[in-house]
Amino acid sequence: MLGEQSHHLARRFLSTVVARAPGRDEVAWVRGPLSDVEFELWSQMSSADQIHSISVAQRVGTELPGDQTALVAGLLHDVGKTAVRSGLVVRVSAAVIKPIATQERLSRWASDGSFLSNIASFIDYPRIGADLLQSIGSDDFVVRWAAEHHLARHEWTVDKAKADVLARADHLAV
Repeated sequence: MLGEQSHHLARRFLSTVVARAPGRDEVAWVRGPLSDVEFELWSQMSSADQIHSISVAQRVGTELPGDQTALVAGLLHDVGKTAVRSGLVVRVSAAVIKPIATQERLSRWASDGSFLSNIASFIDYPRIGADLLQSIGSDDFVVRWAAEHHLARHEWTVDKAKADVLARADHLAV
């Protein structure tokens, strides 16, 4: 599992370094299933995160055709990253530190206003994203998936069949 996760993180790192902005057709495709306020949030994501979300949503659309809620969840699962100053250094640091980051450490780091507070916030981006999505009235499944997409399968509270598709798409997408 660790090797698989490391491979995924390495692919995401490289895709972030060489990220391109989504093309006009891709943005138009994204616009379709999202509400105006969801699209505004999606538009605030980094180019790398936008490209990743499009790839996730396209994979979801292939496996769950016609399921607009799962498609929106794929597009918005990483939206919490928009609330964190998360350049490449913060993202890499968070990936390295996350395995040792207890809740106690994250709480301590989050309150000190230092570089570590950015890392703590980035590690907590799923909850931040869920709060953002909740505040704009996104579907409950979309909100919960944003919060739960890094949890172990047995901790999910959402429909596991849909979540399995989303998790697989998230893992395979760069």
